[in-house]
Amino acid sequence: MQYICIMKKLKLSDPGAFAPLVSTHIREVARSHDKPIRIGVPGGRGAIPVIQGLLSCEQEILKRVELYLVDERLTGPSNRDTLLDVGLAKAIEEGLFRVGQLHVPEPEHPFFTFDGDLDLLYLGVGEDGHVASLFPGSFPALDARDCSETAIVPDSPKPPPERITVTWRAFRDHAGKTPVFLLFFGEGKRASFERFLAAKESPSTLPCLFFPREWFSVTIVTDL
Repeated sequence: MQYICIMKKLKLSDPGAFAPLVSTHIREVARSHDKPIRIGVPGGRGAIPVIQGLLSCEQEILKRVELYLVDERLTGPSNRDTLLDVGLAKAIEEGLFRVGQLHVPEPEHPFFTFDGDLDLLYLGVGEDGHVASLFPGSFPALDARDCSETAIVPDSPKPPPERITVTWRAFRDHAGKTPVFLLFFGEGKRASFERFLAAKESPSTLPCLFFPREWFSVTIVTDL
């Protein structure tokens, strides 16, 4: 069934052009309150402009930021290492950022240890429309009221097979009032981008549709 949801769409020349906008988002949040600035971030290539934008913020802002990595690989190269490699490691070495400001999901450990919503949520969208490690078929089971905030994915269709992910229920509980940015970067995402715009499916077959379908505040960001 089709549905109508008002979304913003941001067309960029390349993913790098998103970094200054991320800086603007974070500075706006910093001006709006004096509490920790809680940001959900993806792994993989989608993280690069997000981390670059973050690290161009002033030190007074950086020390308030808490990053929440929305999924992690349990085997092979980690998403945490990706974030470190694209700039966080250098910032830590220079004393601009602390290791404890990066929160990574772990099996059988609480993840969101705060009440309320994230301030910002950036999510890369995969070729099959997945976000985090929420692949087709993960909805609605991982949106059940009794579902935990993280879940083990033992058989991911994308290598490596074993992952841990934030669940749909956690996004509902901690991002219901959060600006959500869905990142469709690269030609390989064109098919999922076009399916998303057509809006003829459900989150079960195209997971990224969860956010407009459930009336989150969504901005589409793309270089397509």
